[in-house]
Amino acid sequence: MSGKVSMPKVETPLDHLLRTLKVTAGCRFNAARRLESHDRRLTRLTAFASAYVIALTVLPYFMKLPSQTSDLYNLVTVGLSVVILVSSLLQYSSGEVVNSEQHHRSALEISEIRRLLLLKDGKVTDDELLEYTKQYNDVLQKYSINHDDIDFLQYQLERPEVFPWVDGKKRLAIRLRLSCNRNTPSVILFAMTAFMIWLVVWYGVAGHSLTAR
Repeated sequence: MSGKVSMPKVETPLDHLLRTLKVTAGCRFNAARRLESHDRRLTRLTAFASAYVIALTVLPYFMKLPSQTSDLYNLVTVGLSVVILVSSLLQYSSGEVVNSEQHHRSALEISEIRRLLLLKDGKVTDDELLEYTKQYNDVLQKYSINHDDIDFLQYQLERPEVFPWVDGKKRLAIRLRLSCNRNTPSVILFAMTAFMIWLVVWYGVAGHSLTAR
């Protein structure tokens, strides 16, 4: 029994450059969205923590609380102040808004190089290929940033046809890692809000009712 054996397609330098341009641009678009989203979450965390500090500060003026409850409120206020300090320092030092803009701009420029290269319809000389490669390297050097591995993992999830070896277990592991990276500020805010509701409603109101008696 005879049959034809299909040989794997050899990647040409042009194919390699096109693939590199596509992957790099996609990862940097992901990085821009990730940094912008993370900055918004940190801003939301800082804003809510600040509001909770104000609420705990003015609450004793509207409600006579037992001394133990007041001491607990003061302790929680200090803890919230630490959260505000840490989140503000992280937001300021990371410069995520600026980095997000740089990632977005570099991705646009890389995508433009790829579009111009595709217009050649495969008819590219060696000198032209070297020129496009130089343009790509110039863009990389122009922006002194690089996307993280997590952005490439996100790209793998978005392009399952390009990465068929990423099976179900690997996709699940990637989603868990992405979720932890993306939602940490939101989880902290949720836990902080739930604790504030318990503190005010159950501890504060109940303590005030006992004092009123």
